[in-house]
Amino acid sequence: MIKNLLLITLFSSFLIGCKQDDITPSWLVVNEFSLTTNQETQGANSHGISDAWIFMDGRSLGVFEVPCKIPVLDEGEHNFIIFGGIKNNGISSTRIRYPFYNPYEVTASLALNDTLHLSPTITYKGETAFSFNEDFEDAGIGFVKGPTSDTTMIFIDDEDIVQHGEKCGAIFLTATDSVYTGSTASFMDLPQAKDVFLELDYKNNNSLAMGVIARYPDGSVNEHTPLIIMNPQTDGEEVWKKIYIDLKEDVSFDVGATSYEIFFLAVKSSTVDEGRIYIDNVKVVHY
Repeated sequence: MIKNLLLITLFSSFLIGCKQDDITPSWLVVNEFSLTTNQETQGANSHGISDAWIFMDGRSLGVFEVPCKIPVLDEGEHNFIIFGGIKNNGISSTRIRYPFYNPYEVTASLALNDTLHLSPTITYKGETAFSFNEDFEDAGIGFVKGPTSDTTMIFIDDEDIVQHGEKCGAIFLTATDSVYTGSTASFMDLPQAKDVFLELDYKNNNSLAMGVIARYPDGSVNEHTPLIIMNPQTDGEEVWKKIYIDLKEDVSFDVGATSYEIFFLAVKSSTVDEGRIYIDNVKVVHY
């Protein structure tokens, strides 16, 4: 519905002031994005870009879910800049340009009553810092089990489950091993009052909560209330999803903190015989 309304609004705005005999549009199709990464320093090219923020010659054409097809009442050569947009914290009503991706830029020609197809390929901005990057491909796991946890995170190398690479992380919850708590094994130095995001791929039939832990020079610790709860998917019908979690407010809350960790919490749901949570490509990014 939002996409349709944006399209109607865009097309109507172009029609205003145009002569009745001059309304044949060119068509612009923007396909789904692809992300190119340096595997060693930036991790997998997994992304969850849902929207295209489209500009032509510096003028906004609107924001559209990809793939999209929009009318443009113009022709000839133009400069297009397309930003990748995400659902902030996984919420459809909070769509933003992701601050760590470079935009896609191209000069291309429009033709009346014809269609220009663009397939944006983007990269991380050069100044993006990766304070945590766990793809589960190395020998160890970058998470440590918490003191109240009665199960642990393990590797899975089942090709029917793994989406990127050869392995992913897994948490299994049963009637006897029903609680998982764990946090990043390394302490992160994160900036305050600046953009900080957690990127995460997940596939789950059991809810998973995530939050921030702040540590102070005197040894005190502030474990925040979970920031996000990833709801369970239908048992047996789980698919991989990507979420971008905005950590800026939680990190900036702890003035004077010297390091941070990310924690996960899961308690077995009574609606499943076994809780299954798979995670992959866990990144903490900032400037």
